[in-house]
Amino acid sequence: MNEVERRLLPLATEFLGDFRAVVVNGPRQAGKSTLLRQIQRTRGSVVSLDQATSLDVAIDDPVGFLDGLPDGVAIDEFQRGGDRLLLALKSRIDVSNTRGQFLLAGSTRFLTTRRLSETLTGRVGIIELFPLSIGEVRGSGTSFVDCVFRNSGAADFRNATFETVSRAEYGELVAMGGFPELVLGSQTNRFRAAWVNSYLSTVTAVANVEQVAEVRRPALVANLVRQIAARSAKEIVVADLARELQVDEGTVRVYLDILATLYLIRLIPAWSTSQTTRAKKRAVGHLVDTALACAIVGATATQLAEPGSPWMGPLLESFVVAELAKQIGWSEIDVRLLQYRDRDQREIDVILEHGTRVVGLEVKATSTPSTHHGRHLAALRDRIGPRFHLGIVLHTGAIVESLGDRLLALPISSLWSV
Repeated sequence: MNEVERRLLPLATEFLGDFRAVVVNGPRQAGKSTLLRQIQRTRGSVVSLDQATSLDVAIDDPVGFLDGLPDGVAIDEFQRGGDRLLLALKSRIDVSNTRGQFLLAGSTRFLTTRRLSETLTGRVGIIELFPLSIGEVRGSGTSFVDCVFRNSGAADFRNATFETVSRAEYGELVAMGGFPELVLGSQTNRFRAAWVNSYLSTVTAVANVEQVAEVRRPALVANLVRQIAARSAKEIVVADLARELQVDEGTVRVYLDILATLYLIRLIPAWSTSQTTRAKKRAVGHLVDTALACAIVGATATQLAEPGSPWMGPLLESFVVAELAKQIGWSEIDVRLLQYRDRDQREIDVILEHGTRVVGLEVKATSTPSTHHGRHLAALRDRIGPRFHLGIVLHTGAIVESLGDRLLALPISSLWSV
C-alpha cells in the first residue's frame, strides 16, 4: 500500500518548534502512525502503547517509562496509559520549557476527557488528523477553505480548472471515504463492509470505550452509531434517539459525547449571531467518515449513483463536511465549522465562520444548480448584510456561475482543485 505524505506534516513540524509537546489526535486507522513516522524521520523513534510490553511499563511505572525514553521520542496511542501517565508527562515538561520534548498521538480526544484531572493546557499544541482528503490522495489542491475567504464571487473562480466528476464517480468517492486502508487498498464492496464491521467492533469494544468513560451499557455505543448513520446530516433530536433506543435522554447525551470523543461521530454546532442562542440550538450529526455510514446503512457506490437514491443527498453532505473539516485542520486562517437552521425552516448545510465573516455552503446532488438552490443563502445574506462574505451552492455538475450578489455555484470537485 502506497504511503501518502500528509498535509498536516508542515504544521506538526512547526508546532514542535513552538510547544513543549505536540498531540496528534484522530480516529483509529486515519494515518496517525504514518504521520508520526514522517515527522520522526529527522527526530527519532516511535513507541506505541498498542504494544503490550510498553503499555504494561507505562501503566505500572509511568515516571520510569518516561525516564527511559530517548530524547525526541514519539508515543503512539498515548491515551492508553491513562491518567497517571498524563500526569507524569505533565511533571516532566513542567521542569523545562524546551520545545518539542514529546510528540504524542491518540485515538481519542484524551485531553478533554472528564476522567483526566489535569491537562497540558498552554504547554501542548493539538492537531487533529482525520482520514485522507481527496486532495491528499490525488496530490491536488487542499486550500479551498482559505480560497473562499480570499475571493468574493464567481469571477474569481472563472479561470480555475476543476476536475469533471460524474454522479457515479461521486458515489464511489462517498462510499470509499478516506481511511487509508480503503482508499489505498482493496476497492470491493465486500472488503469495505468487512473492514467497517471490524473497525466498529474494535473502536466500540469495552476496552476502548473505558479509556474515555465508565460505560455500563457498551452495546448502546454501537447501536447509537447506527442511529446517527441513519440520520446522517440531520439535527440530533435527543428525545427521538432516547425513544428509539429505549433509554433516558441523559444517557443519550452522555453516549453522544463518548462517540465524539472516540472520533466516531462529528457533531456540527448551530450558527447564530448570538452565542447564547447557539448553545441552545441542536447540532447536526455526521459519522466521521462516509465509508462507515455507507456500510452501516447498506449504500453501495452503485446505489448512491442511482436517480432518486435516498442516501445520496445526506451522505454527499457528510462527505463535503468531512473534506472541509480536514482542510480546516491545516488552514492558514482560523475557521469554525457550523450549520444553520432558523424558525422559518431555512437550512444551510455548512457555515464557515472566520472572525466576523461568514461563508455559507449548500450541498446539492444535482448537476444543474439554480437560484432556487441558493434561496436560503440569499435569505441569510439579506439578514446579516456585510458579515455575509460568500454563499456557494456545491453541486455534482461542472458549472461555475453567479447566482446573485455574493452567491455562486461551484462543482463539489472545487474542494480539491484550488
